[in-house]
Amino acid sequence: MKLIFFFFVILFFCNCGVRNRPGTSGRIVTDALQREVYLPDTVKRIVCIRSSAIRLVTYAGGSPFICGIEEQEARPNEFTHLFAHPELSGKPLIGPGMGGDPELIMAVHPDVIFMSSTTVGDADELQRRTGIPVFTIEYGDIGRNRQTFYRSLQQIGEVLHTESAVDSLVGYINGQITELQKRTGGNHAEKKVYVGGISYKGQKGITSTDPYYAAFDFLGLNNVASRIDSAYVSAITGTYIDWEQLMDWNPDVIFVDAGGWPLVFEDFRTRQGLNRLLKAYRDKEVYILWPYNNHHSNFEVMLANAWYAGKVLFPERFADIEVETKTDEIMAHFVGSRISDSLVACWGNYRNVFDVK
Repeated sequence: MKLIFFFFVILFFCNCGVRNRPGTSGRIVTDALQREVYLPDTVKRIVCIRSSAIRLVTYAGGSPFICGIEEQEARPNEFTHLFAHPELSGKPLIGPGMGGDPELIMAVHPDVIFMSSTTVGDADELQRRTGIPVFTIEYGDIGRNRQTFYRSLQQIGEVLHTESAVDSLVGYINGQITELQKRTGGNHAEKKVYVGGISYKGQKGITSTDPYYAAFDFLGLNNVASRIDSAYVSAITGTYIDWEQLMDWNPDVIFVDAGGWPLVFEDFRTRQGLNRLLKAYRDKEVYILWPYNNHHSNFEVMLANAWYAGKVLFPERFADIEVETKTDEIMAHFVGSRISDSLVACWGNYRNVFDVK
């Protein structure tokens, strides 16, 4: 009797706040916040809320399951997952970004809500209000925090039974990073590089940077911004320097995020005297990369940026690489479609800014 009583107690708590459809069985899966979430055995319909959870789900092969979208996904935008899956833009709205609306979420009848950038309290509260399992995921990154990214993909794959798609993507990413490292042959402290114009909740100028820019790490480059004290680095509000610091570092090559190029162009235009003190500017070694921080992090874009930067800095070792072809390959693995034409239409080609007529 005690064992039977204990079984029903466990079953009660696993189902707390969750309404399962009649006749469905379930399972328990642990999410990013170590919550044990009771899920149906088969998941057919999902929604994704906050900080581009929808992008991670797309990476994991989950786009066919999405039955509703947040408002920012329906507006004109430059999101790779929507270029690849334009049908998603026509899905019913489930509320504004960064949280959704419980009533609108319930109206589309998802089996699971994927939620990123949240807390245990917020996830539990949304699950209580909707009666739908809320499964939290953590973004991570494609660089130094790559294992967190992989773990989230694997958790999504476990929920949706898309493990083979996840394994394929993880294997592809690892292979690409290994290939980049093999081509460049290790660390190149002599190649001083800098990336500016990194967007953080809007366009930023040349003094907005990223000390952990993964593309540079893949290529073994000397990212001059890596010297910044970690106390002044934030993935939320951004990392900033002043012009004097940039001139002191005096990088050999400057890369500019295309999202910030209009402001960087103004920086250069209004500081002609200072520009000439920069070796990269004098030598006309300033190049455009595609936006990496666009509605959270675009890992596929960062990988494409690495291949372009490699071709710029090691032309003889990347002579066989056609950037557009490589980009299409990367996008097909991440979001399921070859969309380089759409990306070029948005951001222009990868290019040296001095070649722009």
